[in-house]
Amino acid sequence: MKKLIASLFGSPSPAASSKRPGSSSRDNPLTIEDGSDNATRRQLVQVLLRDAMRKYGIPPRWIDCQMLLVSSRSRGPGMYVRLVVRQWDDRLMKYAFAFQNALMAEITHFEPGATQWLHGISWQLDVADTCPNPTMPDKTFWADPVRPPAARPSRAAPLSPTPATAAAAVGAATAPASAATTAAPAAPSQPAPMAMQASPTVPDPEAMKDLERLFRIRDQELGPSEGNVAAGYEPTRPSPL
Repeated sequence: MKKLIASLFGSPSPAASSKRPGSSSRDNPLTIEDGSDNATRRQLVQVLLRDAMRKYGIPPRWIDCQMLLVSSRSRGPGMYVRLVVRQWDDRLMKYAFAFQNALMAEITHFEPGATQWLHGISWQLDVADTCPNPTMPDKTFWADPVRPPAARPSRAAPLSPTPATAAAAVGAATAPASAATTAAPAAPSQPAPMAMQASPTVPDPEAMKDLERLFRIRDQELGPSEGNVAAGYEPTRPSPL
């Protein structure tokens, strides 16, 4: 790995190598001086970061890279990659996690042993005045939106019914009550049969009796016989052919 990275970034000059100890600085895990393993790893991460930004079309001035030396009790000494965001953009914030995973995949693909010294990737927002939301919103902004309860189907008539709909609703509402309270014929709104409409009105029986009594008194006053029939009251006979 060291020979491959040295071939990519070039070997240090003899003058620079003569000024530093041969093995102490390169093997020290807590230094990031030039020529050390950490310095070589820093160059590797910076190159892969630029390649990933170029691959996904992110402007190069939007993100800077910093390497932080850490010493963990569980994992020992190592490094953190800190990505410093210089330009606010909603698209970058939306896909920051995806870009982090893609960059980590590129590093481990190029250097499989990176999981031993690379403890993780962190972010820092240094966007100055480019962020459109410099202050925090009210606490209600983070509350889950209240969903209205599901509307139950209403059995009442519509608020603005048409005349036909209103008449049908009123008839449906009053029909059970009419059937329960009386056994009368059909409601007046229902049309009568054609035979009943054409038949004449039946006269009152008392009025018929009075009319027959008047005819009887008149016949007694006239007193006609079978031979003396008043004009206009002769029995009908068939006319001769």
